[in-house]
Amino acid sequence: MYLVKIINDGVETVINAVSNNNKAPRITGTIKKGINTIDSFTFNILPNNQGYTQIDALKTLIEVINTKNNKTEFKGRILLPKHSMSETGLLAKTVVCESELGYLMDSTQRYGEYHNVSVRKFLEIIIDNHNKQVSKDKQFTVGIVDVRDNNDSLYRFLGYEKTFKTIQDKLIDRLGGELRIRYENGVRYLDYLTELGYKSPTEIRLAKNLKSIDEEKDPTSIISRLVVLGAKIKKTTTDDEGNESETDTEERLTIASVNNGLDYIDDIEAINQFGIIEDTVIYDDVNYPNILYSKGQSYLKSNNKIKKKYSISALDLSLIGLDIDDIDIYNYYQVINPIMNIDESLRVVEKTISIENPQNSSINVGDKFEDIKQYQLNLKRTADTMKEVTTKVNNTINKVNSIEQNVVVVGGELGDINEIINVTNGNVEEMANLINALSNVVIQNTEDISQLETDTKTISTNLTSIKSSIDAIKTDVATIKTKVNKIDTLDSKLDTILKILQQGDTA
Repeated sequence: MYLVKIINDGVETVINAVSNNNKAPRITGTIKKGINTIDSFTFNILPNNQGYTQIDALKTLIEVINTKNNKTEFKGRILLPKHSMSETGLLAKTVVCESELGYLMDSTQRYGEYHNVSVRKFLEIIIDNHNKQVSKDKQFTVGIVDVRDNNDSLYRFLGYEKTFKTIQDKLIDRLGGELRIRYENGVRYLDYLTELGYKSPTEIRLAKNLKSIDEEKDPTSIISRLVVLGAKIKKTTTDDEGNESETDTEERLTIASVNNGLDYIDDIEAINQFGIIEDTVIYDDVNYPNILYSKGQSYLKSNNKIKKKYSISALDLSLIGLDIDDIDIYNYYQVINPIMNIDESLRVVEKTISIENPQNSSINVGDKFEDIKQYQLNLKRTADTMKEVTTKVNNTINKVNSIEQNVVVVGGELGDINEIINVTNGNVEEMANLINALSNVVIQNTEDISQLETDTKTISTNLTSIKSSIDAIKTDVATIKTKVNKIDTLDSKLDTILKILQQGDTA
């Protein structure tokens, strides 16, 4: 499915062929793709591969093509080949590659101060600086740019950083947006777009194509107490001649005069959940306390979100024609897992492709944001589920205790025991299913994972013990039945003997 070729001075060599011939060249490898990142491709190659001796660091180019849809999954250069030999004497190379965005790490910017320039113009200045320093095969042409600032009039400085880091710092980190390399008529374009991708009709659904899912919640950006500071307070000084002048001090405007003497704002819900976590925000251009207070409230509200990120292993059913669309980076997919209360449109932000086993590829989706109230509701839902499980376990244990008391009863009460065992078995199976579902819910929806996992394991251990007790009871019941049958047989034989004796007395 994946054709891999290396290029040296324009000469192509296939190192992974799409063929049923067992003599065709083969490698094993993994592609990792992300948004605004330099993608990577790591592969292993053996000496019997025709490309083994043709791999040179920073010189050899490489391409990975999905032959099913004729899409280039990776295009870049060899970064680092590493030789190895196993205990058995087997030679191999592990080769790390980087995508073409890595070319932007081959140049540094030059100092400059730029006023009233558009986003596009500023990016062109950065790329021009890059193109002046590298060979033609590493150059870019600025393509589509639809990212804007408020006035589309930037005021920026350039220093002496790497070009890629400069683009991240001066543009992406401040304005957002995403980079894309695009080829048209043999020209390599660098596009800077607000957002890539689209809403796909393909669903990632439990019992369809969802293999596994892990949810990660990150509350580390939470601020429960925010100190809000404005412009520096100016101090008036008078010189010996009586002339007055103003100078800035390190003291800043606070919100104390409009906030009951307090220079901070509390998020009560966040404090109840996480305790006091204090931080500061500064607005250099704000000179009025009431405006400063309003900005602080808005900042606290927008900041106090808990990041959610999902790691998903899903089958790409488009490979066998069962889905309209493939699962690819940038796009949004409806992810549905009722057990974990997930039914959201989520964006693929990272993708890992196994070229020898495409079915083992995985994706990361997110970041989604969850406010404190939703976070608390999820914790409560988990606690309620845990309480339900505990109740069912206690009921099951009570039934087992009742069974143990009834085991001593034989004869006519054996049927009752069997009925109780069947009921208990049903409860145990129900409990096992519920425990499995709970494990997923608990792991995904609480920060107190360690304690809850311990509780879940304890319950599972109790269930195992219960099942063992039931098995022992079944064995005892079977033994009792056998003995009862023997007693019935003896009774029959005694009746026969008595009849024979009675006949003898009559004679």
